[in-house]
Amino acid sequence: MISVVLSRTIRSCRATTHADLATLVEPVTKTYYCSKHGKMCKPLFSILKWWLTYSHDTLKRLVQFDKLRTASYQICLTGDSRTIDIAQEVRKYNHAFSDLISTQKVKGIFSSPPYVGLIDYHEQHAYAYDLFGFERNDDSEIGPLFKGQGNEAKQSYIQGISDVLNNCKRFLVEDYDVFLVANDKYNMYPTIAKNSGMRIVNQYKRPVLNRTEKDKGAYSEIIFHLKRSI
Repeated sequence: MISVVLSRTIRSCRATTHADLATLVEPVTKTYYCSKHGKMCKPLFSILKWWLTYSHDTLKRLVQFDKLRTASYQICLTGDSRTIDIAQEVRKYNHAFSDLISTQKVKGIFSSPPYVGLIDYHEQHAYAYDLFGFERNDDSEIGPLFKGQGNEAKQSYIQGISDVLNNCKRFLVEDYDVFLVANDKYNMYPTIAKNSGMRIVNQYKRPVLNRTEKDKGAYSEIIFHLKRSI
């Protein structure tokens, strides 16, 4: 629990401006003009406030979760989603669950893939990699900021997401449902669906109202509903 509290505290106390929470360009250690709030702001010089806040909040959430959780089984796997063998990896922890995946298959997926050239997730969460000792795999990240949003980056992104879906299909039932949340301003997901042997059967508009970046204009994401191509 202490590691979780510390991780949440560090995330809220990073030495950056209020307008730069998503990309973390330069460390900030003194008062600055805040383009997000339109006034002078300053970075946090003590973690005590957030440490106390998250200590109480994390404990509260754990107690509530203990009351609400059911007897269902969940497991979190880490790996390259383009190649990971889900059944084989689950087998390392639970043979019976692995057998169910192999025989009955998975009904569907709900995911929010990274956007092309928008965020370097490894850098954004570098504190967590250090705190928990996670292995970094920057070169395997799909659509990272450092690759930009040029044609080569877009094609790499399309290939990456397509590879993920094609790999996942091995474990899905025939009449599967896949839901992907994406801000597809480059209209790449029709091509991704085609490359994956899928079809887009519906699109749900999801407004994004609360943002951390300095450009706080609301925009909409699309939840793509995909199924197997007929």
